Amino acid sequence: ETSSNNDTAVVVFPVYCQNIPAPVKSFLKKMSAKHIVLIATYGKISYGNVLYEAQQIVHGEIIAGAYIPMSHTFLDEDYTFDTRHLSSIVDRIKAPQKVQIPKTRKNLLSNIFPALRSRIGVKLTKTDHCNNCGLCETLCPMLAIQNGRIHLECIRCLRCVTNCPQKALQHKNRWILKKYLKSYHKEEYVLFL
Repeated sequence: ETSSNNDTAVVVFPVYCQNIPAPVKSFLKKMSAKHIVLIATYGKISYGNVLYEAQQIVHGEIIAGAYIPMSHTFLDEDYTFDTRHLSSIVDRIKAPQKVQIPKTRKNLLSNIFPALRSRIGVKLTKTDHCNNCGLCETLCPMLAIQNGRIHLECIRCLRCVTNCPQKALQHKNRWILKKYLKSYHKEEYVLFL
């Protein structure tokens, strides 16, 4: 729960299929602060229009925004986060000034069944190593897994896979996702100050 007497809030969240993930959207609706910095991390393919959309939800004055490229969830790659771009955001926090985040281009299909598109692109399986510890259930932001069984609400964030102590959950990128990931690699830092 957030309080309306916060002076400055910095909200960093991932982009999911060019959208704000549902748990983040729910948080943003409740969040309130005098000054707000919005930072959206994305998998170097497309960030959609999430900062503009987040700006419409939060209660407070936006003083900075940024799209920051990170490693894509479905790519096995080494990635080093470049912090040089954040110094200007820190300067803006020290001297707040309102900024308007403009609309950016978003794929027309981004709002159509994003969870289904993720299921089509990524196959998740449970192996015999599962000991029903329940950690995957606890960590799932969508509450989409029970006893290693993945439900339709799963957005394929892979939190369960990367945190399973038994390595009992595995993922495999299907050919359609592999093709998509090969064809769309751009890396773009976008700052709004």
